[in-house]
Amino acid sequence: MLEFSDAPYQFFPAKPSRRVQWLCEQANKSFFLSGRNHQIKQLEISGGERLQKLVDRGERVLMVANHPTHSDPQVMTEVHRRLGLRSCFMAAYDVFLRGKACAWMMQRHGAFSIDREGSDKQSMKEAIRILKEGEYAMTIFPEGNVYLNNDRVTPFMEGAAFVSLRAQKELGEGKPIYAVPISFKMSYLDDIRELVKQKMDEVAGMAGVQVEGCESALEELQQIGRALLGERMKECQHLPDEEEDWQMQFEGCSQRVIAALEEKMGLEVKNASDLTGRIRRIRAAIHHIRIREVEEERNGAEGTDQMRRWADEAILAFRTLTYATPYVAELPSLDRFAETTQKMTEDYTGKSAQPLGGRSAMVHVGEPVNLAEVLDHNGGKLRSAVSELTAELEEAVQGGIDQLLASNKHAGAALF
Repeated sequence: MLEFSDAPYQFFPAKPSRRVQWLCEQANKSFFLSGRNHQIKQLEISGGERLQKLVDRGERVLMVANHPTHSDPQVMTEVHRRLGLRSCFMAAYDVFLRGKACAWMMQRHGAFSIDREGSDKQSMKEAIRILKEGEYAMTIFPEGNVYLNNDRVTPFMEGAAFVSLRAQKELGEGKPIYAVPISFKMSYLDDIRELVKQKMDEVAGMAGVQVEGCESALEELQQIGRALLGERMKECQHLPDEEEDWQMQFEGCSQRVIAALEEKMGLEVKNASDLTGRIRRIRAAIHHIRIREVEEERNGAEGTDQMRRWADEAILAFRTLTYATPYVAELPSLDRFAETTQKMTEDYTGKSAQPLGGRSAMVHVGEPVNLAEVLDHNGGKLRSAVSELTAELEEAVQGGIDQLLASNKHAGAALF
């Protein structure tokens, strides 16, 4: 579920306890992974020996993974357990605000908070400290959110590359940090077509969509997507061009929402083609304004309502953009139908949706990247090294996903 928090930011440092980490790993293995919220019935790791060698040598390690589902932290925790690895996590700060007990447990498990939409110097400093000390590895999901596009990475943000390269620069060449790309792919173990169809009909009913005349399940899915976003677009006065095909309608609407918000907020457009990046800048600006208003109690209800409207429009543009890609059409597999239906359900209800059946978590560990060599290749210049490393890790994670797709023999790989 795409979501953003506007609660006042509070930093939560990592306070890892090996005893608590062990308890969390055992509870995760025995109860949470296979429970109804995740339904991970088996876990397969390929390339694990690459990470195991680094662990055995006592190297400093940064694990960078895609974030396609709500189950990724639980899957990663099980990977850590199997490989005998202790790691700290970077996690969205609003998760820590769910309660004192939750925050206490997460901190002892090794998690620390990050303000995904701000320049969080405290979090950056904490990540650099952990990497430099080397007692614990580090796990970061650089997509920054759950997008429910399991077969395709969303452009990585540069934070993971920045903190790891900054730590490497401070350590020097003799103490290398290794960035390890981790690729996740969840696939359904059983044929759940009927459950997917039922869920599609349920979402269609909630959205008031008539799908009886659709010639295929793909057309039905597209009709539901258009209906879910169409009414919201009309509310924002950004109507789709009916003469365009459905993908161009979604992208065009998203572009118009983004441009209107940038104009209202006086934001300069640096890269017009990077729609995702433009939305992130909008959200970051809104986030700073709303947090400041809460802290200073300024502008009253009128200002708060305006920020809320802008925030709603930004998340709408994000959601619309994810529907604009031919993700299901290019490979109409059971897995892609199921996760897109799940995404539609979450977009409509605003709540996380449970998986529709038992799944296999397929994990691929890519080739480690020596960050001392990356810095050396860039003449020690941090800015160019960050861009190079971000692109290299994103490509490696996508390459791992492609390998998992090609080798997937589970029911979820079958065409819908």
